[in-house]
Amino acid sequence: MLFDDHFTMVLCMTITMLASFFFSMCLILLFPGFYAASLLIGLWIGWRFGTLLKHPAPLNGVFNGLMGGAMGTMLGAVLQNPALCRIPVESAAAIDLYTIPFAAACFHACILLSIRYSLRM
Repeated sequence: MLFDDHFTMVLCMTITMLASFFFSMCLILLFPGFYAASLLIGLWIGWRFGTLLKHPAPLNGVFNGLMGGAMGTMLGAVLQNPALCRIPVESAAAIDLYTIPFAAACFHACILLSIRYSLRM
C-alpha cells in the first residue's frame, strides 16, 4: 500500500463520488435516455476503486459510486430540462448547458491533483 489506513476511506469516498458524479452527468448530457447505464457506471466505478483498497473500502466505494451516479444523473436531467425542478422558463435561458459540466471537470481535476499530492506526502 502506498498510504496508511486512515487515508483509505477518505480516498475511496472522494474519488468514487466525484468520478461517478462527473461521468454520469456527462453520460446523461450525451445520451439523455440512459438513466440505468449511468447508475451502473457509477456502481462499476465505486466497485473498481473500492477493490483497489483494503477491506471495508469496497462497500463504501459501491455506496458512494451509486450515490454519485444518481446525483450526476439528476443534475444532467435538470440541465437538459429545467422545468423538472420548476425553474421558471425566463431563468431557464440563463442556465448554460456546458458551464456546469466544465466547472465539474475543473473540480474533478483539482481533486485528482490534491489526492495525488496527498499520496506523495
